[in-house]
Amino acid sequence: MQFKQPNAWLIDIEGVLVRDKSYEPVEGSVAWLQEIAGSDVPYCLVSNNTTDRPDELVGRLSGLGFPVTEDHLVGALSLGVRWLRERGRKSIMWLGAARLNTFWQDQGFELVTTGSCDAVVLGANADLEIHQLDGALPALLDGGADLVCLHRNHFFLDGKGQRRLGPGAWAASLELVAAAGKVVTVGKPEERIYLEALKRVGVGPDEALFISDDPVADLVTAKKLGMTTVFTLSGKYTDHEILGRMDQEQWPDIIVTVPADLMAGNSHHGN
Repeated sequence: MQFKQPNAWLIDIEGVLVRDKSYEPVEGSVAWLQEIAGSDVPYCLVSNNTTDRPDELVGRLSGLGFPVTEDHLVGALSLGVRWLRERGRKSIMWLGAARLNTFWQDQGFELVTTGSCDAVVLGANADLEIHQLDGALPALLDGGADLVCLHRNHFFLDGKGQRRLGPGAWAASLELVAAAGKVVTVGKPEERIYLEALKRVGVGPDEALFISDDPVADLVTAKKLGMTTVFTLSGKYTDHEILGRMDQEQWPDIIVTVPADLMAGNSHHGN
């Protein structure tokens, strides 16, 4: 597919704007997003980040020179808060990054570590231990707690660029023991976050371009919805090998080494 300017940009953060959780900008990405911001085309950051508060994440990016505000961000963390509030869930067992404990409390939720609760909530947590998963069993098996997966990423890159198991791995285990409660995913790859992002930029899926470093967890759903998809080799995957594990009809439309290559005309066809 030949690249053409979309009517809206939907942009992943880690692996696209920054390499990993070290927040080192991808080569040319600051100028690339500044060029987009200088046009009349709306853009939105669609992120599964569950290790930083939304205001903190935006602050980090804007401090690097990226032209972003909280209005540009549609994140799994905020969608999780909304889902829980809309259903009256007040007490949660948070199995994500401990540094976000105060975030949940600031949002009005009671945090519990054992016993019953309204929901067990999963986010990225490189320090998660088996005993914490075991601690969720009574709430899920006996208490009817919901299992709320903020996203289903299989793995993520930590601040040293090392691959760490993501909440998708823990969700696959815990959903087997979720009894009477709901099992829900609010972030990618579920459609909910994509539709929220499209609403934010005000276009239909056929007018939007979605760019990500994860063709499996991010781009398959975007393509299914009818978006143009771009796979960048600047994050989780540095070559095309992952595409060999996917059905060809799921392959991204365009592949680039870094996002800035789109503007430079250095993209090539995915299928």
